[in-house]
Amino acid sequence: MQYNPKMKKNEEVERMRFTLEKKSLVTIFFIVALLFSFIVPSLTCGAQKKQKKPLKPKVPPVQKEIVVTDANILVHQKRVEDLVEKGDFENAVKIMQKMNDYAKEVLSVAQTIKAQYETVAIGSQVSQNDKEDLYIKLRGLNRLIPRYTNYYEASTFNLGYMYAKLGEKEKARKYLVEFLQITPYSDDPNSQWPKAKALLLELYKLEGEF
Repeated sequence: MQYNPKMKKNEEVERMRFTLEKKSLVTIFFIVALLFSFIVPSLTCGAQKKQKKPLKPKVPPVQKEIVVTDANILVHQKRVEDLVEKGDFENAVKIMQKMNDYAKEVLSVAQTIKAQYETVAIGSQVSQNDKEDLYIKLRGLNRLIPRYTNYYEASTFNLGYMYAKLGEKEKARKYLVEFLQITPYSDDPNSQWPKAKALLLELYKLEGEF
């Protein structure tokens, strides 16, 4: 076959075209693989995020209502002492307020019923059996009233003291005055009466005046 330069040139052009096409395919394949490597994890991540349930906002715990009864009043008293020891007067005063309200109400009811029983017991319209029953109930009231008098007086003093510590002077004065009114005078320096008077005068800025 006779050598034809034109044919050779065409063959070289074809070889170059094939090489370029081959390189182009390799490049395209590489780009597609690279994109695929980025897209797939993103899709997987997105799917995982969709599957996760949104976190619910934390709800603060519901504060239990403080309920004071004859059966648990001493338990509440111990709780108050522990809180005061830790310096937590804010929570201590909440419990003490409930104790004071309860003691005051029970004492008032007991004194009212006692007065009614005593009036009926000395009357002539009541049978002897009913009178004996009333006397038994009066003995129970005579044991109950001193106990709740002590609870009421002590909790009233403690409220005055705690409110003073919290800087609530108006409330502190209210309970300290009430304590001095319901508690018999005592000059014993270790009793609560002179302590209440001294704290009250301090709140009025009348220390040592009387």
